Amino acid sequence: MSTLIVIVFLALLGSGVWLLYSSRELIRLGFSSYKWSVTEGTIVDSRDNSFTIAGIDRTSTGVVPVQYKETVHDYVYEVAGRLYRCSTYCFGGWAERTGAAYLIGTKVPVYYDPERPEVAVLRRGLQFGAVFGLMPIAAAFIWIYLSKR
Repeated sequence: MSTLIVIVFLALLGSGVWLLYSSRELIRLGFSSYKWSVTEGTIVDSRDNSFTIAGIDRTSTGVVPVQYKETVHDYVYEVAGRLYRCSTYCFGGWAERTGAAYLIGTKVPVYYDPERPEVAVLRRGLQFGAVFGLMPIAAAFIWIYLSKR
């Protein structure tokens, strides 16, 4: 096997493992949120948290601004007579967060950890952004498979 194939394989595998490792808490919370309790909450605030970073355009002419849009919604909910405030929409994934649009005063289901009621989310489950590290790992194995042909 050529050195280039091994280097590319290890680079893809390593980056995928690093991405998964760095998202381990999101993955854990995403899976555990399927078992959480649910209560009714109310949207109390909404704000724009969009940001712009440097990116490379498709024509390779240089660095261009890339804008990520995100609206953050604060919500309140009550558990065992105590009021909590949170703004977590989902665990992982920018695309999922950009689609969330609530008016102030909207009633929403809030999924919360019964052992730690201050940890809550509006969209429970594991989102693609948390497990994106699987993509370079899959690409590494596809790379090895195709290079053996």
